Amino acid sequence: MVSFMKNQNGFTLIELLVTIGLMVLVGVLVANNLTSIFSKREDENISDFEETLITAACTYIDLSDPEIKLKKEECKKDGCTVNTSVLVLNGLLEEDLINPLTKKSITGSETISIHYPSGEKTCTYHAE
Repeated sequence: MVSFMKNQNGFTLIELLVTIGLMVLVGVLVANNLTSIFSKREDENISDFEETLITAACTYIDLSDPEIKLKKEECKKDGCTVNTSVLVLNGLLEEDLINPLTKKSITGSETISIHYPSGEKTCTYHAE
């Protein structure tokens, strides 16, 4: 009897398709995880930037300068805003602070709101 199947070298079409399918699946999973990691890092950078602005504004309003004390009393009544340019002038922010949303240095026009609801200071940054 003659055998039609002599020594087989190589892979069958099914084996190749399964291998390629698994490689594609692994590639998609890796790409998805990398995207997630970079997205989380960007969110953390934005959060850190906002926290830096808020902390600087809340610190500014508590400075002992008489002019600032007047502004604080005004803030307690009606609320107020502080620009980043004022915070830079008072040494509470660096001029070259980078906004992660724009990837540029702060412009000086970013504003932080300060309110005293029920007597407690609240500082809020609203992204442009």
